[in-house]
Amino acid sequence: MNNRSKSLVFILLFGFICTLNASATYWNRVINLEGMWRFSIGDNEQWASPDFDDSDWDFIQVPSDWDDYYEGYNGFGWYRKEFEVKYLPSHEQMAFILGHIDDVDEVYVNGEKIGQSGVFPPEYESAYDVSRIYKIESDLLKIGKNTIAVRVYDGALNGGMTGGVDIGLFYDNDMALVDMDMSGIWKFSIYRQSGMYDYEYDDSKWANIEVPGIWEEQGFPDFNGYAWYRTKFTVPDNMLNRQIYLVLGKIDDLDKVFLNGKFLARTEDLKGNEPFFNSQTRNLYRVYEISENDLKKDNILVVEVKDNMGQGGIFEGPVGLMHPANADILIQRNADLNPDSPFFIDSPVRWIFREIFRF
Repeated sequence: MNNRSKSLVFILLFGFICTLNASATYWNRVINLEGMWRFSIGDNEQWASPDFDDSDWDFIQVPSDWDDYYEGYNGFGWYRKEFEVKYLPSHEQMAFILGHIDDVDEVYVNGEKIGQSGVFPPEYESAYDVSRIYKIESDLLKIGKNTIAVRVYDGALNGGMTGGVDIGLFYDNDMALVDMDMSGIWKFSIYRQSGMYDYEYDDSKWANIEVPGIWEEQGFPDFNGYAWYRTKFTVPDNMLNRQIYLVLGKIDDLDKVFLNGKFLARTEDLKGNEPFFNSQTRNLYRVYEISENDLKKDNILVVEVKDNMGQGGIFEGPVGLMHPANADILIQRNADLNPDSPFFIDSPVRWIFREIFRF
């Protein structure tokens, strides 16, 4: 096979790999929010209130382009929907999954803001291609009637809650496996610092960042390259002197992990990963074993991330510590959700590459 033919086949195969099923977190939908919502063009902060009377607003289908209803309209619009909660899971991580929203949005539940993607004018920055997953604390919801309000700004072309995934309130089965939750605010820097792997290092001048979360949406737009995360954590006694697994969710693109100043693991240590699949490592759960002697009562964790292009960071959970039995469930669950993943040793895609390129 000549070089030109190989290049054409590579392009076709790369497109095939990029379309392989790579399901996100193991979510279960408890409330379906697809269907007719109340809608109004314009912008008014009072529209976030659950007490606001929207009875004279129009109806609009969610998901859909609002241009199907308001052809050519660019600007602000608000969506509102009332929904009923019959029960609240006591232990699962809950989130509103709203799919793609074109271009910028912020979301309110019962009057409280739970998340935002993109930047509103005048510093306008679109997030039309970002899937909206907004975690919510159970105490913001109540048994009975609840209200969700979504403020949207469309800068050009089509606009609105355009979908792309099932829309609703979900709970996260993967987070239920976490024995110690480590998600939340970590320290973050795009500059390598001397001594940053040490517990006593002063990171007070580092930025705060939500983990998991895309760093482009947290003050680092269009940044590609290396960045570092730091967090201190204290473990309960029942996790000491035994085998424990560190779970870092999914990372875009590559990572190296340091625990208490000592190198622990990197992306290439994950079973089945090979260098020519590095463009797809964002779909892998990071599950790293911690030996009995490496975990202390008080610990410092540093994660070095290299983002090659596009979005970057520790972008999807779960994040935390797991006992071996739960880690095994997470690994198997990921395999079940990604049966055609190119990362497994018996992958047919790997065989095709070897036949063409003689790896």
